[in-house]
Amino acid sequence: MTRTLDAATIERINKQLLRNNYTDVGEVGVVSTIVLIPCLILLSLMDGPLFAKVILIAFLCALAGAWYLVKRAEAQERPAPDVSGLEVQQLEGYFDWQLARLGGRPIFKYNFGPHHLHMETSAASFFHGDEQLKLNRRYRVDAVFITGRSWYDTGYYLLRETFQEITDDSDLSAKEKGLVAAREKRLNSMLEARYKRLHRVYQKPQGQLEAIGDGINFAACLFGVFWLFFVGLYGLACIALMVLGVALFAVIADPDSHWFALGMLSIAVIFGACGNLCRKMQVRRKGFVEVDSIVSCNPDEAKVAYKRKIEEAQWHAPVHNPEGNSQ
Repeated sequence: MTRTLDAATIERINKQLLRNNYTDVGEVGVVSTIVLIPCLILLSLMDGPLFAKVILIAFLCALAGAWYLVKRAEAQERPAPDVSGLEVQQLEGYFDWQLARLGGRPIFKYNFGPHHLHMETSAASFFHGDEQLKLNRRYRVDAVFITGRSWYDTGYYLLRETFQEITDDSDLSAKEKGLVAAREKRLNSMLEARYKRLHRVYQKPQGQLEAIGDGINFAACLFGVFWLFFVGLYGLACIALMVLGVALFAVIADPDSHWFALGMLSIAVIFGACGNLCRKMQVRRKGFVEVDSIVSCNPDEAKVAYKRKIEEAQWHAPVHNPEGNSQ
């Protein structure tokens, strides 16, 4: 019996694929804004006639605007996605993590066993945190095959509503179990080779967890004041804005000075070096207590690893019967 998608699922997938059509447009807007703002600031601080600066600024803005309009026109010309009538198939197997190439540059791509996945359904969209553990488990899930405009936009779209883990491997043959063990060894070596750092895990009495890495905070270095607002360090954000305001007034008073650029550089260096320390002080003020230190790739993995560590400790803890003898 052929199964097809219901109306609600068709509408949800079509909306998601339509948003995917405009992904390039959003990326162009973000990239052009990030690149354009520093260029405009540097141009305003450079020596030279005003009319030349205005012409250069206008040219850069026109270039960014034209790039955005071209990408938007390309997105509008693409046909609207429609997955109605597609056959639903049940897939079973393991997520696989392999090195591929996109536009000449290497990327890591997920497959579901021999099945190529659509870009909207990577393994990371189904689970977060302990990726190494999740990749070594078997799953069963319904899927539809979607043909896109490129190879990374073509593949199986997995339905989250039917996603389930298979905990019993007794149906696998000895040969299949050997292949699974070899695959796990390859994946583990690839995942272990990624950049990791020591994360401090903090916990509230209510059970809420926070994990903060040691060393340099690259997000704070790159985004400065925006990062301070994002993590809730509003006091430091106000101080940083005051420093930038004073530097801006200094530039207005003396156009040949470079105080604003110096202020931006100082904020990037200071919060890049001390951002994680500020976060640790912040969580302690909120009542968090340091409970463990775990080496992981990111804070989510550190929190999941800590939870699993606690669960395993509870499983192996001796059980005492009413007479006081441990079992």
